[in-house]
Amino acid sequence: MIAQGTQPKDVTPEQIDQVANDLELFCKANKITRKQVAKALGYSQGVISEFIKGTYKGDRGQVALDVEDWLVEEEQRRANQQATRFVWTNVATQIRSVASYCLDMRKVGMVYGPETTGIGKTTSMLAIHQDLGPRRSTLVTVDKADANPTGLLKKILNAMRMNESGSNAQRMERIVTALKGRSHLLMIDQLHNLRFAKEDRPLYYLMDIYEATDTAQLWCCTSDMVEYLQRRQYKTLDEPLAQIRSRIFPCVDLMEMVDRDGGGEPLFTVDQIREMFASYQLKLSTPAARFLCALAHQKDSGGLRICVQIMEYACYIGKLNNVREISVKLLKDAMAHGITTDRASRIIVDVEQPPTAKAKTA
Repeated sequence: MIAQGTQPKDVTPEQIDQVANDLELFCKANKITRKQVAKALGYSQGVISEFIKGTYKGDRGQVALDVEDWLVEEEQRRANQQATRFVWTNVATQIRSVASYCLDMRKVGMVYGPETTGIGKTTSMLAIHQDLGPRRSTLVTVDKADANPTGLLKKILNAMRMNESGSNAQRMERIVTALKGRSHLLMIDQLHNLRFAKEDRPLYYLMDIYEATDTAQLWCCTSDMVEYLQRRQYKTLDEPLAQIRSRIFPCVDLMEMVDRDGGGEPLFTVDQIREMFASYQLKLSTPAARFLCALAHQKDSGGLRICVQIMEYACYIGKLNNVREISVKLLKDAMAHGITTDRASRIIVDVEQPPTAKAKTA
């Protein structure tokens, strides 16, 4: 493998030939066409074909870096791929529409969901990144350890496969040079981990990058980040984050899809839930699919994350007992074993409670 941070000019001919060979073998093994690879990477099919043949006359080092980066991500995705398959749910489609707007209009947009529910934000961001390819997008996942300018800039440079050494001024200059004037989407996932950073400097760095490059950004976070931006606007007289907040547009609450006046679109449909779990060894019954769909819409139950967890455990239990179909009862049993009994009972009551009863309770 090529060492992290290697510049295109430093990639050796041997490394280039190895990457080209790896790509050809990977395509054959997984029945992937060169056209599909080219689309994922943002290159033309001709460039990929010439690179594999060893006849490409352009920057072979850069292509090798991009190809290896894609191979690493794709191999890891396929190796870790569970029976759950990615589906363009209503949530994912909403995030993609915001991403497209930001990219086309060169805006800084934000999408956010509840603090506790896994509604598929991160998975959707990854799918959008894979769809756009590394030439048109960069996906940066922020950890709490990155809640400072140095950590953030290093994360961005690593995601862009660029050298992270030097001072923050030098790091910033590299990022600005690479992005300036490009039709590119810089996606920042888990942005809420930047809350309470000293003087909120990482947020200002992100906005400085936007101002210096005119390159689109999409921020993905939980609602507590939105509340943080609002509180910090009027916490002091100089309103330190007011300028940042005023530049974020659109700012989309993903839960409003279902919360607005009790109408709107569901986050997920029953058909989408069935498609997600279509690859499982055990078939998901129709009542069980409805149960999972209702569970995924519960704000504080864990959303899709808990659906995947109990589905995996239900399959494990079902295979041990020679069951051919996942039933609601089997899902409930899996939930009872996976979380505390009291919590499971409360969630099941909420899931099975008729909408009219919920309205009366509210």
